[in-house]
Amino acid sequence: MLLISRSYFLRNGRNAYPANFVRIFGIFLFEKSKFIMQTSVKSLSLAEPWIYQILRKLAQISFILTIILIPFRLRTVIQSRPTPPLYSDYTDFLFFPADGFMLLTVSFWAFSLLIHPRKISLGARIVTLPLAGVTVMGWISTLFSLDPALSLYHAVRMVFLLFFYFYLLNEVSSPLAIIPAAAIQIAIQAIVGSAQVLEQHSIGLKLFGEHELDPAWHGISIYSINGVRWLRAYGLSDHPNILGGCLALGLLLLLFAASRRYTWRTMLVSGVFILGIETLFQTFSRSAWLAFTSGVVFFAASLWLTRRRLDLWRTGVLLFSSGLIILPILLFHSQAIATRLLLNPQSRNNPQEDQSIGERQLLNRSARLVFAENVLTGIGLGALPRAMRDRLPEFQVNYQPAHLVLLVVAAETGIVGASFYTLLLVLPWLALWFHRRQLRFTSDLAIASALMLAVGVLGLLDYYTWLLVPGRLWQWIIWGSWAQAYFRSRIDWNTR
Repeated sequence: MLLISRSYFLRNGRNAYPANFVRIFGIFLFEKSKFIMQTSVKSLSLAEPWIYQILRKLAQISFILTIILIPFRLRTVIQSRPTPPLYSDYTDFLFFPADGFMLLTVSFWAFSLLIHPRKISLGARIVTLPLAGVTVMGWISTLFSLDPALSLYHAVRMVFLLFFYFYLLNEVSSPLAIIPAAAIQIAIQAIVGSAQVLEQHSIGLKLFGEHELDPAWHGISIYSINGVRWLRAYGLSDHPNILGGCLALGLLLLLFAASRRYTWRTMLVSGVFILGIETLFQTFSRSAWLAFTSGVVFFAASLWLTRRRLDLWRTGVLLFSSGLIILPILLFHSQAIATRLLLNPQSRNNPQEDQSIGERQLLNRSARLVFAENVLTGIGLGALPRAMRDRLPEFQVNYQPAHLVLLVVAAETGIVGASFYTLLLVLPWLALWFHRRQLRFTSDLAIASALMLAVGVLGLLDYYTWLLVPGRLWQWIIWGSWAQAYFRSRIDWNTR
């Protein structure tokens, strides 16, 4: 700076006005700032691989923790919004541990994209585009909602779920990457659920979200054997049906892992599988049993048709050994199983089963009535229980969504939202059939399709895959896994 000033004054002498000197000083500051910025950018470029890898690793850890915590009932109430006689979880603003780690997953991934920009894959557009359409219609439904604040709360959640879906498409290479977290999830829930069934009471884990449980209390889910009330397995979830659904989907992933090859990891996975299958049975969730069975049948058929006979043999051995281990429990509860599956003539006179089936039929009829009155606009995300209360003030059962996801989507987002959701349900199966000769039907695509079938069965018999956090997370994870597996199968075939 001194050299520049001296040179300037020697050339200009008395004409060197202060204003000109200020201009020189400004030029100096600009050049210095430019040099500092160039140096900083160069330093960041040198550090970029380290930062990028750290952010990706943090996103992976957050993703694993998200999966582990999916079934947990533990939550923070952001805002209590009592709306009697509705169940508070339908109207309160809640935040779950799985929500927090999902947000961290998406955030770390977004920062990694800023540090190291790269192309984002859209995966199979037969899933991505309808899913984006459902998200948009969810936001539009907030304009016509009976409870705009509640619908906005759910619409924001759907946006983050869409980002989570894109993370799966771009960063989770295979369903195999989900298996360790699914195994930990199953082990935790199975140990707690089995202990509850053995004790026939809660086991003192209220700090982690466990319900206070006693089969004699009203409102607790039970099954009956010879007039004796038996507690169903809750684990650390909100309801046995939710626990059963999570176990069914996770167990399909473990079955996939165990079918590949025999290693010490396979033996560990097999042990967790047997523990999980026992707890799945103890949830006495019909929808979960049917979902798991349909997924197993599809996966086994896929292995047979693609001539993976050794994988099919390993799958059969694990299923057979699991059945032998839990056979005494199955025999002891045979009467209750027959009643739950409506195979026992006495089930027609069972008050618990009559109430369960009657509730579902009444809720479905009520949801159809609400949809018929709001075909174009819907009544807003999450607002179906309130719409039922307003439309049917003299209701015979507890207000809750219909036990059919497509009907709930139609009532909440209107006919357009329901159309997008129908495409999500139908297009993957049409694509598998019409493109079967252009597909390399990999084991990843086989298990992703089995999971798609299982979660679809859950949606036919219950509503939590649309409304509640555990079901939503599993549903969006499965959509992401299938879209990626299908997309890669098409690429693999086209590059042969």
